[in-house]
Amino acid sequence: MLNDFREFQFALARHLRDPHTMPLPVGVSAEQAATYERAMFKNLCDIVNPAYPVTRGLLGDWAWRAAVRYFLRDYPAKAPWPRTVLLEFARFLRESPETQNLPAWLKDVSHFEWLKGAVATSALVLPQPGVAVDVTADLMTHVVVMNPTYVEVTYDWPVDIIDLDHRPDEMQATYVSVLRDVDGAVQVVPSNVFRGQLLSLFNEGMTGSQAFKAMAVWLQHPNPEDLLSYGPDLLAQYQREGVILGGKMAA
Repeated sequence: MLNDFREFQFALARHLRDPHTMPLPVGVSAEQAATYERAMFKNLCDIVNPAYPVTRGLLGDWAWRAAVRYFLRDYPAKAPWPRTVLLEFARFLRESPETQNLPAWLKDVSHFEWLKGAVATSALVLPQPGVAVDVTADLMTHVVVMNPTYVEVTYDWPVDIIDLDHRPDEMQATYVSVLRDVDGAVQVVPSNVFRGQLLSLFNEGMTGSQAFKAMAVWLQHPNPEDLLSYGPDLLAQYQREGVILGGKMAA
C-alpha cells in the first residue's frame, strides 16, 4: 500500500509539473489537478519573479512564463529552499536546451541578477567572527582583511548597463565586484583584471606591500617600486568601496 501511495504521489507530481505530456493519475479530477498546478506555478513565480526583474522585463511576460514552466518541468527539485531554487533557475537559464535561443547577453544578465540576490541574502557577517579589524591600520604593512561577502566576476557582456532601454550591440568583457556593505546594501563596483588579481592575493593572508610586490612579479614590471608607490591610494580606495574592511589586528 505504501509503495502504491508513493507511486501515486510521484505520478501526480509528474503531471502537475508537465500537465500537457504526463497523464493524470486515477483518482484525481482534471479540475482538482488544474487547481494544484496553478498553485504550484504561482508559488514558483512568487520566488523567481522578484529576483529577476531585468531578465523578466527583457524577455517579456509570455517568454518569461514559458521559461518558468520549462523550469518547473525539468528542475530536479532536490531542495525546496528559495535560495536553492534561485540558483538552479539561474543555471537553467544559462544551460538548458530550452533556453539556447535566448540572447547570450541575457544569460549573463540573469546570472548577474542571481549573484546580487545571493550576496544580499548571504549568511556571512561583517567582519567574520574571530577576526579583529583595525579600520585605521596601515594596509601596506598589515594583513588585509577582505569583506567576506565580496565576489569578483567577469562577464562577456556589459551587464551593469543592460536594462529595458539598453541592449548591447556587441560583446564587451565586463569585470565587477559585488559585495554587501556594512549597512547591508549590495554594492556593484567596476573592476578589471589587475584589481581582481590583486584582491585575490589578500585572501592568501598578504599585507599590501607583499601583494603589490607579487603583482610586480606577475606583471614583470620594470620598476616594482613605482607600482608600490600606488599601493596606499589604491588600498584606501578599496576600503572606501567596502571591498577591504581594514587591517588585521595582531593576536
